[in-house]
Amino acid sequence: AELQPVPPGTYFNSEFLSFPDVSGSEQDWMRAFMRVQDHWVQELGAKPHIGKLWGFEEGPDGKVEPFADSHACKIYSNGTKSKFEAYRSATDPEGLFATGLGMKLLAACT
Repeated sequence: AELQPVPPGTYFNSEFLSFPDVSGSEQDWMRAFMRVQDHWVQELGAKPHIGKLWGFEEGPDGKVEPFADSHACKIYSNGTKSKFEAYRSATDPEGLFATGLGMKLLAACT
């Protein structure tokens, strides 16, 4: 079973950096990251590198945090999620490894 967020092809990786000490506050750089992320994902069709910070969203308290459920559920297609869930449940029937951020990536969007 494999979890590739994009089909085989030719791609490039683009990253942006932050210097937290000069950004004013943690929320300042997270808001800046969210603006870039939203443009790249919504306007350019980009997919996040899931080994890095992604899924920035403003919560009800006004704070921006990474790894929002509303972003995590969209990284893999429903077909990929179903195939992986069949594999995962066969190889890990007790759900020992079915925890954490990985399960957010496999969750259905609500």
